[in-house]
Amino acid sequence: MVAMRKWGLLLSLVSTSVFAQEGITTGSVPVARRNVVSLSLPLEGGLYPQLAIEGERVLGEHVSVSLGVFGSFRHDRSRLDDPPSTGYKGQDITQYRVGLAPAVRFYLSGTAPQGLWVSPRLELSYLQESTKQVADDPSGGFGFSLFPRQSEVWSVGGLALVGYSVVLEPGFTVQAGVGLGARREALAYDTAGLISGGGEPPAEKAHQTTWVFTQRVLVNLGWAF
Repeated sequence: MVAMRKWGLLLSLVSTSVFAQEGITTGSVPVARRNVVSLSLPLEGGLYPQLAIEGERVLGEHVSVSLGVFGSFRHDRSRLDDPPSTGYKGQDITQYRVGLAPAVRFYLSGTAPQGLWVSPRLELSYLQESTKQVADDPSGGFGFSLFPRQSEVWSVGGLALVGYSVVLEPGFTVQAGVGLGARREALAYDTAGLISGGGEPPAEKAHQTTWVFTQRVLVNLGWAF
């Protein structure tokens, strides 16, 4: 019986030692934190105000990988206070954007998922915008027909970010960072708008590609477990 108690005590000490070595220290208490789920606050504004959900997985003491899913939606409705006799009243614009953002984080201080880090990040996105003219007379009163216009933007780009993550007990996390990058956009849009003489709009699209330099302010709030 005494021997069994000694073996039980020994196994208990070994187990405690193993868990302490595998734990990631947050504050003064060693706790295993290998996953982080966070919500990114929409701080960008401008053309692409977006909300993002990001999941981070710790691979080692100083390395983690993450995947973000982001999106935005906007609907603008404009009307003239004093519509002209042509019957034109205004327009409705609807825009949405969705995308993915895989990334790697290298922690320069602390132990992942907290401390100072640098991160290369890839972003892929798709945006669609539809513009609908609103009028009492579809012909506009002057023999012009109003047709909806639609544009699409595919983009791919990269960012280099530097930031800091804090994990508070029992698991609340705050992440903040800044970054610079660039993306390439491929734009396709309808050439139809105001078509003289009525009839169906021509099935033609214009295409345009451009490079856009970007900057980013990142603030994430989440939970580590």
